[in-house]
Amino acid sequence: MKITLFWLAWSWTSTIWKLLSEEIGYKFMSSWNIMRSWAEDLWLSIYDFEDQVVKDDPNFDVKLDNYVEDFWKKNNKFIFESRLAWNFIPDSYKIYLKCDENIRYERISWREWVSLDEIIEKNTKREEWAEKRYAVVYPDISFPPTEDVFDLIINVNDLTPEEILLEIKERLKKI
Repeated sequence: MKITLFWLAWSWTSTIWKLLSEEIGYKFMSSWNIMRSWAEDLWLSIYDFEDQVVKDDPNFDVKLDNYVEDFWKKNNKFIFESRLAWNFIPDSYKIYLKCDENIRYERISWREWVSLDEIIEKNTKREEWAEKRYAVVYPDISFPPTEDVFDLIINVNDLTPEEILLEIKERLKKI
């Protein structure tokens, strides 16, 4: 089975998918981790990488999505966390971990030891910019996606990672 996850920053996605992939023995891949690795190779934060590299390369998203498609074609059992993998891996089981913006921003602020105001400013800018960028690069793809493209939607506002994991595992057993 191929599982894709749609996420916005700090919806517990990485925590959940690392735990789930270990439990069911699936490979785990994340476009965010790919980008973070590319940023680290250039000694940049992810924010600086997006500002200095991604913005200046009109083909960046296509390169990243080609990487996703290549991974999909070479693997059968995996979990792929990404903003657009649900579209590029059409035969995947698509999951959306939905979380209110304010909760996500508070979690990021706590993790990065940065003020909530700074996180709101940075992430609002990032998410607006992603929407505009995707509208140009992928005019036929709705971003953020409509909920009807997903097989499972879980509101994670008040759930622990363990509770989310349990709900996903129960749902996967039924497939």
